[in-house]
This record gives sequence, structure tokens and C-alpha cells, in this order.
Amino acid sequence: MIYLGIDNGLTGGLVALSSVAGVAPIFLHVMPTRKKSKGNEVNADLVLASIESLHCDVRTDLTVILETPGKHSPGAQALCSMWDSFGVLRAICEVKGIRHHRITPQTWQKVMLPGCEKGNTKPFALSVARRLWPAETWLATTRSTVPHDGLIDAALIAEYGRIKQL
Repeated sequence: MIYLGIDNGLTGGLVALSSVAGVAPIFLHVMPTRKKSKGNEVNADLVLASIESLHCDVRTDLTVILETPGKHSPGAQALCSMWDSFGVLRAICEVKGIRHHRITPQTWQKVMLPGCEKGNTKPFALSVARRLWPAETWLATTRSTVPHDGLIDAALIAEYGRIKQL
């Protein structure tokens, strides 16, 4: 079984893990986007290409764990963007017959970030990810110097799915 965790924001990520605990991620991809008239949107073609690059039967050997957006955001445009991204990703899963589970940030964070104080999730998530996968840098590109929050969250979402055997 392959678990694909998706942090669905435009700065999110996709991380695939095998069902074996502690094994390095199969792949890490920053959420692919494309320009639209105002801003960016998720590039469904590239997301699908990432999924197909796993070379598995997506109907039986893949489980996608998809983070649902919240109801609140710093702005209406950001909230609309998150729900648009979620809809694109959910549609890919539905059309391709991919088993998928929708989870809230609070659900996976309660399990993966136990004891984390509110507002401190990003550094706490990085420390957990570094403990689980010590060889991984979490950098989006070879030129990056700061770990990518979307990749870290996607990995922890996938690990949540593996632990819960979704």
C-alpha cells in the first residue's frame, strides 16, 4: 500500500510513503500550480502525473489522505483558493477511483503533533518530521535553504494515514 498525503494549499505538497514504517518517502512534490488570470491554481494535470508516476494500481494500491480546508482564513480570497484546490484534488480521486479520506488539520495534528501548543505547529511539525525521517532535508529545491512547510505537513498527513491504516 502507498499512502499519499496532500497538503492542498497552493504552497502545499504531495508526499508518498510506503506502508513500511520509517522508510524514506517515495516522493516529495511541491504542489504544482499554474497561472490564471489573477493568481495561481492547482495544476490538475501535473498532480495526476505525480500520482501516475507511482506506477501502481491506483484503485487498489493507493490511499490518498486529503487535508480539508478550514472555514476560516486570513482573507476571503485565500479561503476560496483553498476550497478550489480541495475540489480539484477530490475530483481527481473520484474520477480515477482512488480511495481517499478527508481529514481536518486538527485530526492529524492531534495524533502527529501531541502536546503541541496552538500557534506552534510549524516548528513542532518539522521536529517530528526530522525525527521520523532524519535523512530528509524537506527542501523544495536544491537551491532552497528553508524546509518547505507544505512537504512537511503532507508527509505527516501520509504518516497519519499509515498509522491509522486508512
